[in-house]
Amino acid sequence: MISFGRYDLPVVTLPDIRYLLFGIFTHQSSGEIWCNSWQKASFYRGSAWGISEAVKTLLKSKRKTQGIVFLPDYFCNQALRPLRAQSVQLVFYPVTENLNPDWRLVHTLVLLNGKPDVFILVHYFGFPSEIKNALQFCQQVGAVLLEDGAHVLIPRGGIGKFSWASVFSPYKFLPVPKLGVLVTSKETEIGCEMLREKKRVDMEICKWIGKRVLQSLFLNCGFSWKSRRIVPFDSEVEPNFERNSSVSAVTLQLLKMTESKLDQYKRIRRRHYKIIEEGIPVNSDVARPFFSSLPEDVCPYLFPMWLHKSIIEDVYYKLNRIGVPAQTWPDLPPEVKEKPSTHSRAIKIRKSLLTIPIHQSLTERQMQYMVRSLRGAIGKVFGG
Repeated sequence: MISFGRYDLPVVTLPDIRYLLFGIFTHQSSGEIWCNSWQKASFYRGSAWGISEAVKTLLKSKRKTQGIVFLPDYFCNQALRPLRAQSVQLVFYPVTENLNPDWRLVHTLVLLNGKPDVFILVHYFGFPSEIKNALQFCQQVGAVLLEDGAHVLIPRGGIGKFSWASVFSPYKFLPVPKLGVLVTSKETEIGCEMLREKKRVDMEICKWIGKRVLQSLFLNCGFSWKSRRIVPFDSEVEPNFERNSSVSAVTLQLLKMTESKLDQYKRIRRRHYKIIEEGIPVNSDVARPFFSSLPEDVCPYLFPMWLHKSIIEDVYYKLNRIGVPAQTWPDLPPEVKEKPSTHSRAIKIRKSLLTIPIHQSLTERQMQYMVRSLRGAIGKVFGG
């Protein structure tokens, strides 16, 4: 029987070394694959900087020095750092059990805080949120809709078509350095377009390539490259946040290399998602997929699953000890944690949602190993 050592399973997609070599000879991505015909793409170090730049651009167009931004309470606090540096009031609206906006409470927040300038709608884990309702709300209050598609591979269906701006994070799905895409209409004047000052290469891209090559080599040789320390289940420690800087030409070349493979990656991720979905023990009171089904055309970012609060922490540690990189998400904003009665659902989801990787670098054998490990961990904890 084949067994895996600790941390043999890659957490992120790893590039093929040949892919890195050919990447430096190809053209640069224009980002048009994330756009409709009337839109353009701007590149940043991450989608957090794209969101911040979009808000700044909107307020400037309105000749306003301050603004109000509505965003969901189930949101990564680290991603708010660029936005917090602006003169904006952040209003966190509660989400429902399925991560859609709680519209009744959203309207109540308008009465308490005033009409928002920007309403941020998040498409969690690649699953589309309620775009139609969000557009209707924005029309009622005079706000613009900004879609956070950081968990979306490329826009499908209505995603990105009707909003004022949308952001994406290709590096979460593809073997490329950290990269965010801001999509706006061609007429929108983006004040800090980082493409204008891009470099051919920089130290960050060199570090990324070196790290990924070593990880790939270690993985193929059966060696571990990670430390033995497991991040505590309830840890809220934020990793170092990268400042915004120009996106290197090599990064855009590597991105271009992946664009012909997006449909293939999507098929693999959907297949991996279904392997876990069909292989885990489903008990609505103890464990179940967070989403009831995988809609056609959705490319899932991760496999999110709901576990009862009495077992999730034990399952998390059992999986990580045997090399399955189960994770929790996100680090909630302090404004949310300080008002548990108002944001009870976001806090509940944070404490009961576990994610499992399903990216295209994983093999069928590794997926089956994760399914067996997950089934075993849940059974042991629950007494099965």
